[in-house]
Amino acid sequence: MRRTTLGLIIVFALIAAACVAFGAYFSYVTLINAHRSVIEARCGIAAQRVVDVVEKAASLGIALPAQQTLTAVLERESRVEDAIRSMDLTDEQGIVLFSSEPGRVGLDTARDHERGLSRPVRNDIGQSLGRVVVRYDSAILTNGSAALAADLRRIALPTLLWAGAATLVIGLLLAALLQRAVRRAAEPRLWPPAARAALASVEEAHRNTRSPGAGLPDGGAA
Repeated sequence: MRRTTLGLIIVFALIAAACVAFGAYFSYVTLINAHRSVIEARCGIAAQRVVDVVEKAASLGIALPAQQTLTAVLERESRVEDAIRSMDLTDEQGIVLFSSEPGRVGLDTARDHERGLSRPVRNDIGQSLGRVVVRYDSAILTNGSAALAADLRRIALPTLLWAGAATLVIGLLLAALLQRAVRRAAEPRLWPPAARAALASVEEAHRNTRSPGAGLPDGGAA
């Protein structure tokens, strides 16, 4: 019985520790996704500002290849966020027309597998003219992930140990109380007075039913 009880307590302690571990993991994933969303949202704002400039010029009849001032605009916007590595303006086929890095002009972004995001450029009637493509530094995400992992380990590991230890202590305490209650239940002398009186009346009734002549009329014979 003691071995079984101890085994159950250890199982519950492991379950408590596992719950803490899974909670820390899901928190890590949630925070990483939130961090990535913040980076992409900030890069997306910079990209949208370039889109607004390009679309305003297009509405005035200036074709994309003719918007020579876009190189300066892209360079300025790429410096707004530290995470941005480059900003490109591409045509509908994905060929870079203008870029914050002049060496990228003429490249096919369809073959560029680096992490980034894009925003479409449309004319006044909603037709696609091209895209603004932002490439951002994946090292920022990696460094953020490492920092979050370190913080969570610093918090989760002590919590995990305390959860397991607390479960063991509480389980042992409950097992001791249960064992004490079982021992008291097995010894009538330890019962409360009311319970002992009830037991005595039951035993008296039982003796009466088993005594010779019990239940026969007075003076009767078996």
